[in-house]
Order: sequence, then structure tokens, then C-alpha cells
Amino acid sequence: MIKALFKKQIAEVFSFFYMDTRKKARRTGRGLAGFLLLYLGLIGYLGVMVFMMAKFLCEALVPMELSWFYFVIMGLLALVLGVFGSVFNTYATLYLAKDNDILLAMPIPPRYILLARLAGVYASGLFFELIVMLPATVAWLIWGEPTVLGVIFALLVPFVLSFFVLSLSCLVGLAVAAISVRIKRRSLVITLLSLGFLALYMWGYTKLMASLTDLLAMVGDIAERVKGPLFPLYHMGLAATGKATSMLIFVGIVLAVFAAVFLFLSHSFLTLATTNKGVAKREYKHERAAQGSVNGALLRKELKRLLSSPTYLLNCGLGALFLPVLGVMALIFRDDILTMLPLFTGFLGGEEVLPLLLAAMACMMASMVYFTAPSVSLEGKNLWIVQSLPVAPKRVLYAKLKLHLLIGVPTVGAAVICLLVAFSPSWPFFILTPLVALLFTVLTALFGLFMNLKAPNLTWTNEMVPVKQSLSVMVTMFGGWAAVLALGALYIPVREILAPAVYLALICAVLAALCVVLFAWIGKRGAQILSEL
Repeated sequence: MIKALFKKQIAEVFSFFYMDTRKKARRTGRGLAGFLLLYLGLIGYLGVMVFMMAKFLCEALVPMELSWFYFVIMGLLALVLGVFGSVFNTYATLYLAKDNDILLAMPIPPRYILLARLAGVYASGLFFELIVMLPATVAWLIWGEPTVLGVIFALLVPFVLSFFVLSLSCLVGLAVAAISVRIKRRSLVITLLSLGFLALYMWGYTKLMASLTDLLAMVGDIAERVKGPLFPLYHMGLAATGKATSMLIFVGIVLAVFAAVFLFLSHSFLTLATTNKGVAKREYKHERAAQGSVNGALLRKELKRLLSSPTYLLNCGLGALFLPVLGVMALIFRDDILTMLPLFTGFLGGEEVLPLLLAAMACMMASMVYFTAPSVSLEGKNLWIVQSLPVAPKRVLYAKLKLHLLIGVPTVGAAVICLLVAFSPSWPFFILTPLVALLFTVLTALFGLFMNLKAPNLTWTNEMVPVKQSLSVMVTMFGGWAAVLALGALYIPVREILAPAVYLALICAVLAALCVVLFAWIGKRGAQILSEL
């Protein structure tokens, strides 16, 4: 029984890799290879970024005989990323999973369900943690001059640390779940808390990068100060350099923390898993219902779905929340940006290409909003309700497009206006830059819906799967960035022939044509696919 539960949970966590949810069959051959290459490319990019930072720290700290402090820094970064990357998976999978009631109704001991859930959380946390620890360990093996015991311990430390990540993820997820079931507007609260955490993280990261040189100058004093507050990580660092005693201390601390968390969860899991999910009691009041249009009702349905899900809002709409902020930052740091622009304008052909860079920035911003990419999948097992409504399927799809544009167009427009005010391009670009941003926003909405109709996932039990792990989301988000880079690269060989304004006008024409084609496809073929799902 426990083996079947473990297999189910791990398969659910990584099902997006090997399952074609539309065909409800395993991916094979080129489909599986292409999907794996897409994810490996993304993880490889992140790994290279971490590796470069690890190389810099390793070369700076090893000569100072502070190798253990190198592992403290990288371990702390891995811990934060592992917890933050898996905490909402913990919240949705461990405590408030949609199939908790079904499993608890079966003759299965709750502790077995808890162990299986923990296996899924552990796999998720280990995945995020290794994004940091794997490149960090490789950099240490190259530039750290480790001993034989140091090599063995350095390879074991990430897997011991993963249980620390699991313990912290469970505690933070427990706090989120405990709060969410006792408040009425938990989606709003969770969203605001997440945004606050992200803003604090970005502020801290910016400060760290700005003062990295000064920190390295007084790193010896800092290292001495962290030995007490970061006692477990201090011994982790010593263990990774080959100290057997510290390895035993680190393993002992991690196992003790995990045992305490597991015992606590064993007593609280059943209560949280069966608690009413924050549904407030409402007193019936006789009121006359106002008549509205079908299109308005469908749009309100999509808007309520968005506002009821912090996962959906934070992942697909984070760009919309930050776009006005980025625009204001362009106004504030205008002079600093202008000093850096020659690095790009010189490569592309001179200062006359500055308006093209502004247009590229606007399109990059537009690709950060992708509400339509998981919108069909999020219907899940309730899709039959949409299909049974006495409305044309294309109207349902148009409502999803309207939601994207209702939020995307104003936020992208505000950012573009800030860019135009900050950099004051020539008059043709006051028309072309907003136009290309608008068309790219519309194209992103259409393409996201197109991809989700082609690759829907309606069998999920955790909405993190369609929102964060689906093919449609990955292709829409990174495809938008790739398209902007490709259009920029395409200008290089033709820059002697076409003026920037002409080239931008041609891009607008191409984007408009693609929008027309995709809109027609969604209204006809897309509506047919929706009715047949």
C-alpha cells in the first residue's frame, strides 16, 4: 500500500515530463525528447548562472582558508530557493490537496498518506535545491582543492541538506495552510505576503550585489559572526571540506529537526486535511438579480477564478504587477540606463537603433503576462460545466482572451508610456512602439490560448501543475522572449538596408497578421477542440 502511495505521489510531481495530458498517454520519441530538451535548456541556463557566481566566490574564499564559509553562502542560497520553490507545493499538496478526502475515506492509515505527501514535497525541494548545490559542488571540486574525504562529503551534503529544506518547507507550508483555512480572503492575503517576500528578497539581493566587493573585504569578520546564528550551516560547511566530526553533527541536527517536524505533522495532518477550507457561512438574502450579458458573465467567471487563486495570479500575473514598477524605475534610473545603452546600440548599428531597443523592452514586458496559457487546463474536472452552458464554445475562449487583455494592455501601456517619456525617441516611434507592444500583448494572449488548447491538462489534483509545470506555460513564456531576441538578431544583417522605423513597421505588420490567423483559428478550430475535450 505504502509503495503504491509513494509511486502515485512521485508520478504526480513529475507527470508533466512524460504525460501528454491531451492524449492521456505517455510521451514517446520526439515529443518526449523535445520536452526534456526544453526543460534541460532552462535548468542549464540557471545552472550556468549559479556556477559563475560559485566560481567567483570559490576563487575569493579558498585562498583565505574560508572554504567552509563558501558552503555556508551557497547552502543558505540553496535553502532559500528550495523552501521558496516548494512551499506552495507543500501548501497545496501536503495539506489542502483535492484528493485528501478520497484518500482519507479509504482504509489507509493517515501516516501512510502523510509519508507519501512528504515524498512529493521532498522531491520538489530537492529539485530546486540542486539547482544551486550541484553547480556549487562542481565549482568546489575544480577550484577548492578538496581532500578525498572532502569529495565524498561534498557530494553527500546536498542530500542531507534536502531534509532540512523539507522540514522548513513543511513548517512554512503548515503556517500558510493554518492561516488560509481561518481567513475569508485568503487568496488576497497569500498574494500580498508572497509579493512582500519577493520584494524583500529582490531588495536584499540588489543590496548584496551592490556591496559584494566590500563584503569580501571584511569577509573574515563576517565569517566569525555567522558561526553561532548559522550553527547547522557552519558545520555543513566544515563537513563539505572533509571534517568527519562536523559531518556527524550536521547529520544529527538535520535528522533531529526532521524527526520533530514529522512527529508534529503526524498529530496535525488529519486536522488540517479535514478542516473546512475557509468557506464562510453566508446568510441568504432575498434580492432581485440584475440581468447582464453572456459575455459579461463569462468574463466575471474568469476574473473570479483568477482572484481566487494566488498560484494563478502570482505566476501568470506577476509581470502585470511589476510592469508599472519597471516603467517608473526607467524614469528614475534614466541616466544610468543611458550610460549602458552604447554597449548594445554600438553592436546593433549606432544610437539610431535606440527606439528598437525600447520596442524590444516593451515586448519583453508584454511576454511576462500569460494568463491564457493555463486557462483551459484550470477548468480541470469542471470543464463539463463550461461545455454544458448554452453558449458557443468560442465565447468561452474569447472571455479568457478578454481577461488577459483587460489586465495586460493597461499595465504594458503604462510601462511603455514611462519608456517613451524617459528616452524621448523621434515622433514615428511614439506611434510604433506602443503599437508593437499592444500587438505583442494580443499575440501572447492568443498564442498562450492556442498552446493550452493543443496541450491541455485536465486531470491535475494540484493547480501548481497546469500553472507552473505545463508545456503551454513554458512555451508561451520563453517563446515570447525567444521571439524578441530572434527579431533583434534578424535586424543585424538588414540594418544597412532598412531604417529602424521601417523595420519596426514591418514587425507590426507581421504581428498583426499572426494575430488575425490565431484569432480565426481559436474561433473555429479552437472552439471545436474545447467542445471535444
